[in-house]
Amino acid sequence: MSTLKVKPPYTPEQLKELYPSTLVLEQVQVIFRHGERTPVSARFQDTGLPIYWPYCNAAKHFRASILPDDGSWSTLRYERMLETYGRAGHPKSISGPNGNPEQLCLAGELTDKGRETTLGLGQRLRHLYVEQLQFLPKELKDMESIYLRATPVPRALESLQQVYSGVFPNGTIAPGAPIPKIWARNIVDENLMPNETVCRRYRQLQNAFGIAASKKWNDSEELDYATSKIGKYMAGGTVKVDGSPRLSGIMDTIASTAAHGPMTKLPSVFYGEELWRKMEKVVVEEWFLGYEESIEVRRLGVGSLLGDLRDRMLQVSVGDRKIDGESRVKLALMGCHDTTVAGVLAALGAFDWKWPPYTSSIAIELFSSTDRQQYSGPSTMTSWLQKFGLASKRIDLSQLKGWYVRMRYNDTPVQVRYCEAAGKHLEGKPQFCTLEAFKEIVDKLAPDDWRSECAPIPDAKRDALPPLQRAE
Repeated sequence: MSTLKVKPPYTPEQLKELYPSTLVLEQVQVIFRHGERTPVSARFQDTGLPIYWPYCNAAKHFRASILPDDGSWSTLRYERMLETYGRAGHPKSISGPNGNPEQLCLAGELTDKGRETTLGLGQRLRHLYVEQLQFLPKELKDMESIYLRATPVPRALESLQQVYSGVFPNGTIAPGAPIPKIWARNIVDENLMPNETVCRRYRQLQNAFGIAASKKWNDSEELDYATSKIGKYMAGGTVKVDGSPRLSGIMDTIASTAAHGPMTKLPSVFYGEELWRKMEKVVVEEWFLGYEESIEVRRLGVGSLLGDLRDRMLQVSVGDRKIDGESRVKLALMGCHDTTVAGVLAALGAFDWKWPPYTSSIAIELFSSTDRQQYSGPSTMTSWLQKFGLASKRIDLSQLKGWYVRMRYNDTPVQVRYCEAAGKHLEGKPQFCTLEAFKEIVDKLAPDDWRSECAPIPDAKRDALPPLQRAE
């Protein structure tokens, strides 16, 4: 329902099948949803559900960078406490459901459970890529080949830190190794999540698909069933896509409460599997049908991110060791959100139409064939790439022969729809896309000028689907 059911490690027999001896693993890029969190908005307080949840032990262990008078950097340890309005001039301190004021979470904050599960993801990645495959070193000596990035949302950054700590825990980093660098972007440049804040055309399209979902589903059997179960807890007495709260908000609170302890639970009727299944069907269509129906949604939602993933693969397969001062990336870890994970899967035709649980991950693995012939191109290859950029469609496709891409979603390989055709995958193994085929589909989705394409259409009506570039 919300917390990922972790699969056991691969057996030796499974490893032989998943990682054939004819292929060499060259790069791994992992995008993952943050761990368990509190609801993003307070809902259902009339059921006894508290607003503030006591699951954020990190609130007692915060540190801030301080520049004292002597100019030497230091840290300030502090404990966060929460307060709210009280009598005029007298704010009121907040206590949680256990009566204590400590360890309280803010809305949408990563909880202790979320830290545990994202740490667990990092530990599983270490077990696979370090201990089983020996792809990564047991002791990290430098950071040149490691890329770490998160969205500006704190729970994504904190989840990234937990995952990294699971891959490289204390005692596995060599003395003198540099501290990790975590890359960040301003919101105007953020593409690690579908950016409705900046990309107004994407928001326009998603609003239109939301309106269409309301018209289709509000009087459906699925939501009539939901109303029969939990309608009495809704403001209008019915469950609607665009109701109060919205259907997506209802599911947000159910998922958050299901993942945590007995002090923060809704009435038991909210946790019926049939109820979740029917509501999930509707909400997933509301949020992600656009990726199936519209190439514009794909381009504006995750196309830019897919372009970044592609470019790192090209740097390994055809680039020099360093381009523009940046080393080839061997491992990339990127903390993001459910909309990122589902959007990437849906854009590539690999989505299972289930809402991604907390800590869901996609590992995009790049392989080279052991029998591929090394490209012996012109000596100006590096300067050519620097001039035109790795994403250029002018790359000689013969350079990509013998390179393959495979995606694993929550430790299960998935089929990219556009690689099913003969000649677009490793013979006998359709889940291994040729890099040429993967690049071909990403080239169609990655905008040349994302900001320009994000401009809204002024005359698009709210009650009608704006003009679309239909998906192929």
